[in-house]
Amino acid sequence: MNFELRHLEGFVALAEELHFARAAERLHIAQPALSQQIQKLESVLGVQLLIREKRRTRLTHVGELFLVEARRTLVQAKTAQAVADRARRGESGRLRVAYMPTTSSGPFLAMLADFRDRHAGIEVDLLELPLGTTSQPPDVDVAFISRIGSIDCPEGAILSVEPFIAALPAKHRLASHAVIEIADLADDPFVFLDLADCAEWAQTVHDMCTTAGFRPRVTHRVCQVSTQLMSVAAGLGVALVPASTEGLRREGVAFVPLKGPTAKVTGAALWSGSDSSPVLARFVASLRTEDVRGVPGEVVPA
Repeated sequence: MNFELRHLEGFVALAEELHFARAAERLHIAQPALSQQIQKLESVLGVQLLIREKRRTRLTHVGELFLVEARRTLVQAKTAQAVADRARRGESGRLRVAYMPTTSSGPFLAMLADFRDRHAGIEVDLLELPLGTTSQPPDVDVAFISRIGSIDCPEGAILSVEPFIAALPAKHRLASHAVIEIADLADDPFVFLDLADCAEWAQTVHDMCTTAGFRPRVTHRVCQVSTQLMSVAAGLGVALVPASTEGLRREGVAFVPLKGPTAKVTGAALWSGSDSSPVLARFVASLRTEDVRGVPGEVVPA
C-alpha cells in the first residue's frame, strides 16, 4: 500500500463536494492534480471509488465504505500531530522527579505542585530519596537534594541556603529566649540523626558542638527529622536542626535561633544538561527563576 494522507484528503473533499472543480478549489490545487490523486488512490487500492459521469460524480458502494474510514484516518492523523506538537512544546509527557524528604524540600515541592496544576497534560512520577543522597540518580529527570555546605551544580538551581537553629522542649529553660548560643546547651542531652543513615548531618552537629567548646551527650538517635522532633517534644533531649524545620510547628517544641555563624544547609534541584526533554526544559525554566545565587540580600553557600 503506497498512498499518502493528501490522497485521502483529496478523496474526502471530492466525496463531499461530488464535483472535481469545487473539490480542487477547496484544496487549493489544480483540478488535473486532484484527478491524478484519485486515480493513484484507486490504482493502489485496486477498486473504483467514484463513478464519473458528464454531469455529476458519485460514490460507488466501495467508495461510501472507504469514505468512513478515510475520514476516521484523517481525524486520527490530526490527533497524532496535535499530540506530537504538545510533546514538542513540553505541554505533555512525563517528568520523573526525586527528592529528599527534608523540610528544605518544601519550596521545591510547592513549585512542582504549581507546575503540575498549570500543565495537566504532564504526568509527574515522584520518588523519595534517602537522606544523604548527594547527586542526581540516573533514572530521574530532576532531583532535589539537601546537604551541608555548598553544592556544585552547574546544571541545577540553588533554591535555599539556611542556618541551623535549636529545637528545644517547650518547657526548656531557654525556650523563651530570642536567641541562644550553642554552648548554652552543653549540659543537655541531644537527639541526633542516626549515623548510618545521616552521617553527614550527625557529624556536622557534632562538629558545631565541639567548636562551641563541648562534646555533645547523645542519648537518642533517630532516622527522621520528624521523629527527632517527637523526641524533643517528649523531653528526651534537644536538637540542632535546619531553620526550615520550624515550619513543621511541632507541638511541644520551641525553635530558637542560634547566635553566631552555623553550618549551612543548601537545597538544590539538579538535572542533566544532556537531557533534551521539552518537559524537563519547561520545568527547568521555572526552577531557574527561583535560583538564589546572586540575588541581593540572599545568603549564598560558602
